[in-house]
Amino acid sequence: MSERRQSTRRRTYLGGRASFEKLATSDSCLVRDLSTGGARVVLSGSTPMPNAFDLTLRESGETRQVQVIWRDGLQLGVAYESAAVPVAPEVARRIRRLEADRDALLRRLARIDEIPQ
Repeated sequence: MSERRQSTRRRTYLGGRASFEKLATSDSCLVRDLSTGGARVVLSGSTPMPNAFDLTLRESGETRQVQVIWRDGLQLGVAYESAAVPVAPEVARRIRRLEADRDALLRRLARIDEIPQ
């Protein structure tokens, strides 16, 4: 099998967020490989992803528009469609805090739904 990547990749273990519909729909993900041209993303499986979406790295807050090149179960190979959009560190921290708050609220709602009426 020949290598089709145009740039070398580096293995990573980074938290991320895949979002679409102007951030109205999103899903947490794990970025397993990065290169200058794309990434390998593992989705949590709770939201089906379209062929194009925004990928945000939690550590840096960097967001890129990506295009799906291949799919294998919950794994996606994506190519960058846009340059990285840098985010100030304090904004990235606030985003992470808001996402944690949202996730905690969703867990509470799920527990409420489990209570017999």
